Amino acid sequence: MKNQRDWYWRELTLLVGLYASFAIFYMLAIYYSSPPEYRGTLSWRLVYLDYPLKGLFTLPVWYLTFRTFRHWTLPGKVALNVLLLPVWVKGWQWTYYWITDTFTGGGHLQGPGEWWDVYIPALFYVLQFGIFHSWHYYNNLRIAEQDRAEAKELALSSELNALKAQLNPHFLYNAFNTISASIDPGQERTRDMIAQLSDLFRYQLRANRETVLPLEAELQFVTDYLALEKARYGDRLEYAIHVKEARLNNALIPPLLLQPLVENAVRHGLSPLVDGGRVDIFVNQSGPDLAVEVSDSGVGFVAEAANYGYGITNTRRRLDLIYGRSLFIHSEPGRGSRIELSIPLTYAPQSSSDRRRSPRPQAAARIS
Repeated sequence: MKNQRDWYWRELTLLVGLYASFAIFYMLAIYYSSPPEYRGTLSWRLVYLDYPLKGLFTLPVWYLTFRTFRHWTLPGKVALNVLLLPVWVKGWQWTYYWITDTFTGGGHLQGPGEWWDVYIPALFYVLQFGIFHSWHYYNNLRIAEQDRAEAKELALSSELNALKAQLNPHFLYNAFNTISASIDPGQERTRDMIAQLSDLFRYQLRANRETVLPLEAELQFVTDYLALEKARYGDRLEYAIHVKEARLNNALIPPLLLQPLVENAVRHGLSPLVDGGRVDIFVNQSGPDLAVEVSDSGVGFVAEAANYGYGITNTRRRLDLIYGRSLFIHSEPGRGSRIELSIPLTYAPQSSSDRRRSPRPQAAARIS
């Protein structure tokens, strides 16, 4: 936003500089082209009235073209300038004539000569907006070049991160499975936790390859995370997942969209409480959308004054980039928090849940 404001101020500075330069240049041209005996009678009204008045009439046309309708295409903006040309010319002419007749006793062109006060301002109007459009074209081209360079850098970075993500999780969850196989009988809970952690890394690898995944896979990933956190917090953490209709499990959702919200509820909502609390995830259909709610019975906070961390900020940013949507956060100190989101409801052609999960009992979660 700051860069955009700076851009507008630069354009206004360009406008003022353009008129000041032309006014002074035109007056000097008249001065030096006139016989010496007439130079003392020349009026500098061009400098302090004529061109400033043109600049004043230019401001609303500039505002409409480059601010109000800035998203229009170039042909649309040019058509708008053409339509406003006679308004600008006649508006300036009538105002200029009225000021000179009222306050300076005339001094403007008369009769057929008045057409010069139509022709020359019209040429100046075309020239100035040609300069403005060229300026905008240059800035838009520069921004596009910067965006392309940034996109190229991000693509390269994403490719490197994807390669690293393919290497590290493969190694880690294979190592986890090896460790799990070496655990003595009777330690099934430890074996199950290792399998859960292995599946977390497996899902992260899958998330790096695909832009959307079935909700069922996302919820199982969240369940694995909550199961591991419950092993840490014990009775201080209770949780449940409520899916209103079984078919919603096959709805498509960007991977790793819900886990940051759940982690925020556990770490910042329940962790500070001595007795802990509960996390609930509700999934249902709301019209054409898939609606998800993550609520906790934690400490709560003042939503309007909160300084959100990476998890909430990143999720909000992803929703905005992908769907043009945002998070709805409701919280009250001492009464827990509720985070809601909705995305367009679409279904996978067929179930694509990850069947390569580690063999183990299902994580303790209730899906209703």
